[in-house]
Amino acid sequence: SAPVATTGQQKLRHLLRIEFKDPKEDYTFIHEIHSNQGMLVCHRKSRFHLAVIRESFSPTPLQMLEVLAQIQHPNIADILGVYYHDNKLWVVSEYVDVSMLDLEFKRLAPEEWEIATIIGEVIKAMTYLLNTVPACGLHIDSVRLSLKGDVKLG
Repeated sequence: SAPVATTGQQKLRHLLRIEFKDPKEDYTFIHEIHSNQGMLVCHRKSRFHLAVIRESFSPTPLQMLEVLAQIQHPNIADILGVYYHDNKLWVVSEYVDVSMLDLEFKRLAPEEWEIATIIGEVIKAMTYLLNTVPACGLHIDSVRLSLKGDVKLG
């Protein structure tokens, strides 16, 4: 998805392309991610490109797409695509490796600076989201860590 320039005081926004086909045509489904976090998939053209596909249950899908197009933040997983098939809306997003729920803090306790770093990055993302999408709901499983050290909501 390419950015679209707008006039006046409006922000730069992503252009979300909606594919009117089954996402299984473009992605190979690997397995379901626990806690109803979607399906881990890889793109058929690039086996090393992992992503997450989630079904949207929004009662107002067009408004949701408009909101998704506005979200651009380094601490929020990127939206890679949107599919509409069989009266269902599917959102494909960047895969971020580890959920906070996956970590075993009792076995390997994090250092104080690590906790502070994670909390700081989450606060940046939440502040951005609350200013952009005031009615968003987050939970601990939305906080994800990449193997490169990124902290993202996804």
